[in-house]
Amino acid sequence: MQKQKRNAQRAQNGAMMQLAAHTAVSMIGGFAVAALLFSGLAALRCKVDIAPQLLSPLSTAALSLAALLAGFFFAVLRKEKGLLYGLLIGIIFYAILWIAALARGQMEFSSLSAIKGMALLCSGAIGGSLGIMTRDRRRRIR
Repeated sequence: MQKQKRNAQRAQNGAMMQLAAHTAVSMIGGFAVAALLFSGLAALRCKVDIAPQLLSPLSTAALSLAALLAGFFFAVLRKEKGLLYGLLIGIIFYAILWIAALARGQMEFSSLSAIKGMALLCSGAIGGSLGIMTRDRRRRIR
């Protein structure tokens, strides 16, 4: 009885470690995409005069695309529950964004912050769904 309990506990710990590893890999991929997109936006801003009012929507779009791809990576790695895992990635992206805003001293919650949160959540969920759809499509082709 004790041996079965220990084996079940080890299996659960292994599953949690695998979930954490998949989360870390997909977040690193998402951050890499975000870094590339922000580098491209910085280069574009150096070449072209972009109005300061457009910087916030452009950064939201770049972060949303990064969350979409991170959700896609996570769903492909986990091979199940793409919408849920995509939402999880969106929540993590938004939490990191919120912590960065708090570190800068921005304590108020604005409507722009809510829009960014919804954009990150939706794009992460869409990416997770797309990851599951492509997995199902590959299975049907074989």
